[in-house]
Amino acid sequence: MITYEYEHFKNDIQHLSTLCEPFKADTIIAVARGGMTLAHALAMALNIRNLQSIRAESYDGKSQRNTVAISGQCDLKGSKKILIVDDIVDSGETMASLVPILIAQYPSATFKIVTLFSKPSARIQPDVFLHEARDWIDFFWERDFLKTDLL
Repeated sequence: MITYEYEHFKNDIQHLSTLCEPFKADTIIAVARGGMTLAHALAMALNIRNLQSIRAESYDGKSQRNTVAISGQCDLKGSKKILIVDDIVDSGETMASLVPILIAQYPSATFKIVTLFSKPSARIQPDVFLHEARDWIDFFWERDFLKTDLL
């Protein structure tokens, strides 16, 4: 297991925002729940006010589902360059299900996938990521804010 602490995150936001800046995104979509902390930090670093979220889940805890559950919608009218932000591309199933839906709804927009981590075996790779994942990631936002009696 890899432990991902706040100090890593703080440094990674600087690096990730530098990599994303040339794209000139006008909108960020946070993939809830894992991508919300990262999406918020990127929106602040890139000064992007149009921050939206959509729920797309391929995991129940640590178990992968057979299908990806997608709920909610984004209003991307007027958006031209959109970052889809999640914490990790693991199997790639979430993005492989979500991205075609967004492209079909908003064919004139350009989308880029941004994550902190990606597994080399994933079905789809992010356009921008910082770290290769080969093990389970213990993100501080998952661990530090949970009540231990619920685990």
